[in-house]
Amino acid sequence: MLQSTSLMSRKTQAGGSANSRLGLRTADSDTTSEDEDRSTHGKAQQRPLVSSTNTATSGAAEDASPSSRSNGSGKLQIKERSATVFMRTRTGVLSVLLLFTVLCLLAAHSYFKGQPDTPECAMSYSRPRFVEQTKFDKSWTRFSAKYKLYLYREGGYDAFNEAFRIPVLFVPGNAGSHKQVRSFASASVSAFVEFSGKDPSAVDQGKIGYDYFTVGLNEELTALHGYSILEQADFINDAIRYIISLYPITRPKHHLSTNGTVFALPKSVAVVGHSMGGVVARTAFTLPNHVVGSVQAIFTLSTPHNNPTASLEYYVDKVYSSINRFWRHGFHNGTLDDVSLVSIAGGNLDSMINSDYTYIGNLAPPRNSLSILSSGVDDVWQSLDHQSILWCAQMATKFASMLTQIMDARQPSQLLPLEQRMAIMRRHLYSGLDQGESAAVEPRETRQVTNNEFLYAHIHKGAVRLAPSDFGALIPKYRATRAKSSLGLHLLSVDNAASNSAVQVMYDPRLFGGDAYQPELFACNKIKDPISADADVHVTCTSIPALPLSKLPMRRTGDDPELPLHVLHYMKVPIGAMEPFKYLGIQLPVRPGTTGFLHAEIVAGVAQLEASPSYTHLLRSLTIRAPASTPSSKNDWSMRTRVKLNVPESPFFVFQATLTMRRSTLPSKTETAAPRFRPIIRQSDGRQFESKYWYDQSTVDLAIHGRGAYLPSDALTNVEDSDLKLAGQWDGLFVDVWADPDYFDGFDITLRINWYSSLNRTVKRYDMALLAMSFVWACLVMLHQLRTWNAGVSLEVVVPNNKCRTGLSVPAFPSCLTSIERLIRNGTLAVLLTAAVLTPILQEQVAHLMRNTWSPAMLASWNNLFMGIRGTGWVLSLVPALLVVVSLGFVAFEAIVLTAVCSLASWAMADMTGRFESTRQYWSRPDVLAAVSEDGRLKRRIANIPVRPLIATVAFVVFVCTFVPYQFAFLVIYMAQMFTVVRTMAHASLAAPRAVAPLASQQLLVSDVLRDRARYQLGLLLFWTSSLPYCVPELLVWVRNLSVMWFEDAPSDHNLANMAGYFALRLLAAYHIVPRLTFDAERAAPSRTAWWLRVITYAFFASAVVYAWLYSIRRPYILYSIANVISAWLALVQFAEFPLHLISSARKRVSSFGGSRTASPATTPAASPMVADFAAFGRGSTPSSKAATASRSGDQMDRVLDRKLR
Repeated sequence: MLQSTSLMSRKTQAGGSANSRLGLRTADSDTTSEDEDRSTHGKAQQRPLVSSTNTATSGAAEDASPSSRSNGSGKLQIKERSATVFMRTRTGVLSVLLLFTVLCLLAAHSYFKGQPDTPECAMSYSRPRFVEQTKFDKSWTRFSAKYKLYLYREGGYDAFNEAFRIPVLFVPGNAGSHKQVRSFASASVSAFVEFSGKDPSAVDQGKIGYDYFTVGLNEELTALHGYSILEQADFINDAIRYIISLYPITRPKHHLSTNGTVFALPKSVAVVGHSMGGVVARTAFTLPNHVVGSVQAIFTLSTPHNNPTASLEYYVDKVYSSINRFWRHGFHNGTLDDVSLVSIAGGNLDSMINSDYTYIGNLAPPRNSLSILSSGVDDVWQSLDHQSILWCAQMATKFASMLTQIMDARQPSQLLPLEQRMAIMRRHLYSGLDQGESAAVEPRETRQVTNNEFLYAHIHKGAVRLAPSDFGALIPKYRATRAKSSLGLHLLSVDNAASNSAVQVMYDPRLFGGDAYQPELFACNKIKDPISADADVHVTCTSIPALPLSKLPMRRTGDDPELPLHVLHYMKVPIGAMEPFKYLGIQLPVRPGTTGFLHAEIVAGVAQLEASPSYTHLLRSLTIRAPASTPSSKNDWSMRTRVKLNVPESPFFVFQATLTMRRSTLPSKTETAAPRFRPIIRQSDGRQFESKYWYDQSTVDLAIHGRGAYLPSDALTNVEDSDLKLAGQWDGLFVDVWADPDYFDGFDITLRINWYSSLNRTVKRYDMALLAMSFVWACLVMLHQLRTWNAGVSLEVVVPNNKCRTGLSVPAFPSCLTSIERLIRNGTLAVLLTAAVLTPILQEQVAHLMRNTWSPAMLASWNNLFMGIRGTGWVLSLVPALLVVVSLGFVAFEAIVLTAVCSLASWAMADMTGRFESTRQYWSRPDVLAAVSEDGRLKRRIANIPVRPLIATVAFVVFVCTFVPYQFAFLVIYMAQMFTVVRTMAHASLAAPRAVAPLASQQLLVSDVLRDRARYQLGLLLFWTSSLPYCVPELLVWVRNLSVMWFEDAPSDHNLANMAGYFALRLLAAYHIVPRLTFDAERAAPSRTAWWLRVITYAFFASAVVYAWLYSIRRPYILYSIANVISAWLALVQFAEFPLHLISSARKRVSSFGGSRTASPATTPAASPMVADFAAFGRGSTPSSKAATASRSGDQMDRVLDRKLR
């Protein structure tokens, strides 16, 4: 009896020590890495042995220092120690989180406050009425229950509720409303009334006004849902057919012309699309119900033509690919010969879409298309945000004026022919600087000019300089009372000018009384015989056709947009086009007393400075010095100077330019007290896509919009149309400076990269890259957890004695934060940073080497890998490197949030379970918590799925197949997984030991197992979090459709394969952890199978990382399918656990039977049956070889333990 009591005491002491050691892991399992566990264990072995009377102490308290156990502040010191351990073992995670927080705050502030432009729009006003077309029902379209068609009527002008003018259809964009048409429609009415008032014959020329139709598309999220694009395009085709069918009935009722002009019935409709409405309009051409010729003009506003703004769904990318292929080849095969496509975008202020994607130079040839940003449109001259482009008064007025000029109701298309309307649209939208600066002199009328016809004629030497005070001196006294004309003729000799030179003319139109005046130009020669005795100058002149006139806005930042904007006019007359004439004549009205000026001089072309700065130079600063005028070189400085910057077409960086003007020191110019106008700066490029103006500003930000990421290069466009290939070829960045040449003689311009504003542009262009990079890190975290689990990184259970210490290895599953910390410390972060820096450089180098070897399609595909960055230089690699760090911080933030939420919920659940006994019994069901046998041993069991969850599963599958989309199913699976994590954490808390007995050790082991299982389930939850964004679009559209009782979904929405992997893994992971796939030579086939399963598992994750790294930034929606496949494989591994366990058990019994006669107690490791079962319990794995040998007989192990304790 005494011996038995002594043995029981020793066993109790062993159990208490086990509690102590396992208690350490229980207390710090979520905050201590495996290395910290092992170091803490080393310190624990040096402590004094704990007697059996202290075994009632909890695990956390037992691991505390002796002083903390001897005083009353143990809990406080344990919390202080836990915080210290967390700070020491999570330095990498904390550093990345700090950097992530700083970068996110900077990016957010730059995104909202660091825009290079400021909004300066004037508000537009209208009196709208919308007449619903009730006859457009299901007999016309199958979408009549979902979408609506309206006719816009302007209050106070439109008295009829039927359409009879020229039809225009407005298509709203993403989440847009049919009411957004009101500003453009109202401006069109005002423009037509003004135009017809000035020209009474306008109606007979086909100018009869517009009827604006608009569609209500249920405010669907077409930017995120490709199937909605197809449905809306189908509806648009039906609406166009209906609109055309109205006019044979309505137009004959209205007698629009009093002169009997016959107007053709409409055969086509002009379409105006905002945002994704432009994509819908282009998609309509590709559908079977499209009527060829029914649309001949498309105007798009802030439409992302080349790429979707957010590729969260497969159908969006598929629609873009099909329509771009159709349009790129449609102009080549003649399908779209008569169609014009105009793209107007907002530029820097548009934070909703990337204006790079609005460029259509690689989709349609210049004959049929034009692209421009609003900052370059005459009379607009400012960036517009995504919504203000619809209501901005300047934009609406300019657009309405352009539409009024191209209408012609005498044509079946209701518009002017393609060439004429494209010329008019270019004249309205492009600056005169973009339209060309050369024109041949085509004689219109030859006439002799004398002082009898002009108030005066004056020959200027070198340059023409006029101010209001100069006119009085130019008028001869004897002519002031005799002249019948109020016009003066100013002649500038061009006889000695070089053939490649030109005459630059700049004037303030206020000098002539209004902004609309344009001086008439003449090419003149002197005549020998005087015509009149009173004439001072005898010349004969030929009228020069009107040259492109450029307006230079004199707007300062902060000026009231409601006030009239003053402009300067600039034109350039080439000398070569004036031969054989010797004089340039400028006819001007004489209005003394007005303000303004005129300056004309001969220059040897536009003075151009060229620089090719590298990004390394721009990191610091680069100063370019314009030449200064000298008395011996008068043409070194003119009113206009161009600086050409040969920088790559990279839209990621904003260049800050600081202009410092130099005062002229020439004696002839020092008399000028002040410049006649302040410097004007213009940014442009050779594509005529983007231009921007600044007036009287010394510091400006130069930003490029163009072919950035994932856009096919012009040289790589896989079409045969040479015009399309060469359209808009990049030729550098141009910076033009206009300054008063009589006051300044040069300037210095200093360039550097504006990092703060560049961060804003990076956010707009690579917001989707954060999802892809986060998925890469989520895969790496899960892979590290599985590798650590399979490698058997252990926590040792120590059984101390005066004579010996024995240890038992207990494998641990690492937490998410532990894995992230290890990925930072083991060099994975450094490897990804290096790959992020080198990948763009490698792409550029390989593309350059293979440019003449690979096909254009292959080169385009190669350039669009990874982040699709164009250009050279290591500075471009900073963007991918920053995204790698930010994405890691984002994943760490996700892990912390998920851990905190689940821990808080589990604490509340455990507290509720302790308070209510019925709830405790429910949450302690055998299928959830491990069963404990009467002798204190863990009982391994394969949990069965209860009947109720099985019924719920069947119902769930039926609903997905018939009613709900699979995205909703994934959301349910995700929430169920989170609930499982909370439940497992609560069970682990409830299973903590509360008594000194073998059962206490057993409970502690159960708690440890459940914590491992909770970590595994939380790791899956973090892995699945990266798939959540790809389900949001479909869910939002589904809910929106339900609100209008529309139940037709995309065919793929009910595909069970799209959620099968998540569903299967959720069912299996709810009750078991993934098995440890270890290799043991003593267990033949099952171990080799486990080894192959491990290799395949690692290969799945590695392939997912590589594929996501190269392809998913462009198409992030594929990450959902990748995660689904990986989940299916993990579910297969867990499902294979049971048959592998049966095979292993059978082989183990055979091996045990054959080797029992030769086994020696001296060679048997000291282990208890409890620990042997623990190695197998809940981990889905076969016990290790030592544990398997130790578990042959429970009594034998007790005897071995007794001998060691003695």
